[in-house]
Amino acid sequence: MGLIETLHIRPGDCIAVVGAGGKTTLCWRLVQEVAAQGKRAIFTTTTKIWQPADGTFDVVRIGEMTDIVKMAILSTDWHTACLAASVEGPINSSPVNGAGMPTVQTKLTGFTPNEICSFRFSILDSQFSIFVEADGGRGLRIKAPGDGEPVIPPCADVVCVLASLDAIGRPLDECIAHRVDRVARLTRTMPGSIIAAPLIVELMTHREGGLKGIPIGARKIAVLTQHGEYIAHPDAPWIMAELARRGFDRAVTLAPRAAQPIIAVVDGEARAL
Repeated sequence: MGLIETLHIRPGDCIAVVGAGGKTTLCWRLVQEVAAQGKRAIFTTTTKIWQPADGTFDVVRIGEMTDIVKMAILSTDWHTACLAASVEGPINSSPVNGAGMPTVQTKLTGFTPNEICSFRFSILDSQFSIFVEADGGRGLRIKAPGDGEPVIPPCADVVCVLASLDAIGRPLDECIAHRVDRVARLTRTMPGSIIAAPLIVELMTHREGGLKGIPIGARKIAVLTQHGEYIAHPDAPWIMAELARRGFDRAVTLAPRAAQPIIAVVDGEARAL
């Protein structure tokens, strides 16, 4: 299976990606896969993203949603597009080191969830898939949502909730987790304690954690990321089974930057695929 099939994505879907541990990299891989299938993919955000480097997308459009809708409908000379509402702060063309998608150090602000949905229904077409980075993680490996987070469009068909398995064995601190105190409260652990597999499960399945704000009817996909390729983290099978048992339609383990990123999949009945 490719990433599209693995994550239960259908042509024309709106996909929100939340959590921490590789959201932008995953969106970029999905955009590339859609384009390779001869269809068109849009990447945007309801929060903030780094601006893609020149040549990363066929089209980068920054501006009013009405103008962007016209571009999407009328233009046929692109397969991949990055859309944003405005530039925040100074423009800086220096590359972002270590980014999974080629980006520069210029911040782009996104659209409101309702604007995303209005746009989606304006161009309702199975040739368009819309990938929305709907959460901020500060480049860390796990996070708990703050007030007003995540910012998931109500029209999302799929919500991918990310957490990095590379957090396991590390202290629960600001180097690993975004909103340490919230992570500790939701998982009933102490800041500074060593992160173990049950913390990942509790964080991702908590109604104020990984399951927060997911629209009714959206397919819920738990995405565990890791840097190691080919072999799943030793705790991945148990974590995936628990996530599939406790509210997710599917749990997957990925190495987002690997040539072959899919490592393991468990469906909602806790069966390995």
